[in-house]
Amino acid sequence: MTSIFTKKKNELILNRVKHARTFTERFLGLMMVSPREHDYALVFHMHDESKIGASIHMLFMKMPIDVLFLDAQKKIVDFTTLKPWAINYTPVRAAKYVIELPAGTLPPSTLTGLRVQWK
Repeated sequence: MTSIFTKKKNELILNRVKHARTFTERFLGLMMVSPREHDYALVFHMHDESKIGASIHMLFMKMPIDVLFLDAQKKIVDFTTLKPWAINYTPVRAAKYVIELPAGTLPPSTLTGLRVQWK
């Protein structure tokens, strides 16, 4: 089973991880997933590091989520909590990976600059 950790502090973020690598997997994401079923992190693997390419929407979402945006070195460049039906969120810096987590997973402390790893 894959887990997500902060690299420097080795703190567990979430113990279950799924990956969205294909166009269809990235397109569907967590749309139409019920809150009861969402007990995992979904890691989106983008083709390039980009602000626009890493922007997300919350259309057809049934629950709020915490979101991490990582650069190519898996360093957190932005994080936010989004509510269902939010039209668009674009990260403040370019991202190569986007991780969607159940709302309340992320600590309120500053995460920007920490590196993340999955194993």
